[in-house]
Amino acid sequence: MRREIQEYLNTRPDLKYYIREKPEWYRKLSRNPFSVSELEEGAKVFYGRTFGQRVDRFHQQVQNFGLLMELISVMGDEKQEGTIPEGFNNPGLDIGDNGQNG
Repeated sequence: MRREIQEYLNTRPDLKYYIREKPEWYRKLSRNPFSVSELEEGAKVFYGRTFGQRVDRFHQQVQNFGLLMELISVMGDEKQEGTIPEGFNNPGLDIGDNGQNG
């Protein structure tokens, strides 16, 4: 592999790791040192940095946030319905006044 390519890879540890994971790039870069842009595109896909992958990840995060909000609202609805099981009285309320003071 050319010295310039090695120096470039030393400045880009992500590409260096990608080449270690995909050793066929050693041969490709040795035979055609101008295919660095192809290497960068392959690394983007490998690391999930393409636009489509980022959109998918964002969409998944929005879905997770929606599920979290739904869970919080369901938990809030359960608390509004009453958390005291039937048969137990609330120490703050008198049994006969149905929650009305006065």
